[in-house]
Amino acid sequence: MSEIVWSDVTFQFITIVILILIIVLIVSAFRLMTKRSKQIDKKSIINIIIDIALILVLWFVLELIGVHTSYVVPKIIEWATKFILPWIVLYWLIRLIKSLEKK
Repeated sequence: MSEIVWSDVTFQFITIVILILIIVLIVSAFRLMTKRSKQIDKKSIINIIIDIALILVLWFVLELIGVHTSYVVPKIIEWATKFILPWIVLYWLIRLIKSLEKK
């Protein structure tokens, strides 16, 4: 049987605490922002918070499974910026050109 390494448990606990603090800070920042400006609706804020929470949970679960997120996540971001982002930019550029041609 493998022994529990307490340094790993404390590291995971500290990681959870830091992630919870980040989520709390993001939620409080969005609440403060909505009080100052009425342009942002509450549904979009809830969607942003849920997305951030899902990303953080996915990051934590991948660490628990044994996937080295410090290696995998930068590689995914690199791949997305090389192959996906140019297509997104091209799509919006075409939409901009079409809207300018209509005017």
